[in-house]
Amino acid sequence: MEQLKNIAKKYGITLIYLFGSQAKNGVAYLYDRSYRVKKRSDLDIGVVFKNFPINAKEKIKIYEELYTDLALLFDPFEIDLIFLQEINPLLQLEAIKGFAIYVEDEIFQEDYEELVMKKAEDLRFKKREFDKEVLEARKDGYFEIEL
Repeated sequence: MEQLKNIAKKYGITLIYLFGSQAKNGVAYLYDRSYRVKKRSDLDIGVVFKNFPINAKEKIKIYEELYTDLALLFDPFEIDLIFLQEINPLLQLEAIKGFAIYVEDEIFQEDYEELVMKKAEDLRFKKREFDKEVLEARKDGYFEIEL
């Protein structure tokens, strides 16, 4: 865990989550417990930065270096690294349902997770409304969907 903490500090990361089908195995690996690497399944790692890099070049550089560091830490897993601040709230929600393996600031974590849940619910509501409108428009003959 010390290595994970050092990686987080090096890149200015305040939260790290493991999620997806390999999350439990990833946590077990971190704590030197029995784990299983599933073939054709990667370990999803979501990170939240204190100050999210805005510059595209900086993002790419950080992604490459951070990916390398995390891949070494979680070897023998194949990893999928995700910058949570740049994906939609529904995917962020999936990440926070996983395991928070690094938390620099618990108050920040609570605020972040609350914001994600609110945004995800807003997005779900808008999607339901959109789906309802599409079905009504189709029913009224405004357009057809070819299958």
